[in-house]
Amino acid sequence: MVERGQGGHIVNVASMAAYVPSKQMAAYNTAKAGVLMLSECLRAELADSGIGVSAICPGVIQTPITTTTRFGGRDAAEQQRLRETATRVFAARGYPAERVAEAILRAVLRDRAVVPVAPEAHALRLLARLSPGALRRLARSDVLPA
Repeated sequence: MVERGQGGHIVNVASMAAYVPSKQMAAYNTAKAGVLMLSECLRAELADSGIGVSAICPGVIQTPITTTTRFGGRDAAEQQRLRETATRVFAARGYPAERVAEAILRAVLRDRAVVPVAPEAHALRLLARLSPGALRRLARSDVLPA
């Protein structure tokens, strides 16, 4: 893109997990935090080339992710029970993937850097910025989605 000299936009899909610590999802949250930071670094690196970078941070979105999630240290029966529970929670939330797609299009058009999508993603991003200590206390609880 830089060599072509025509600008452009890169979209990386992270998660609200990128800025929300959780005792239950350390590996996932760490990976998503890496996606967010990579996006922020690329945005700085590529800005002078007319290339925007957006990190999309969805919240609880109804996708098939819950049917293949692995829960560490759990036997097969417990894995399946947790997958079924997560699938029910995500389905009950009813926030469709199409809303994430719409947010991605807006992010590209407006050249937005970090894009929380669902209401919980916005709320937790705000909490992370205003009161990181409160978010760390929340991370020790079982309240955050697992």
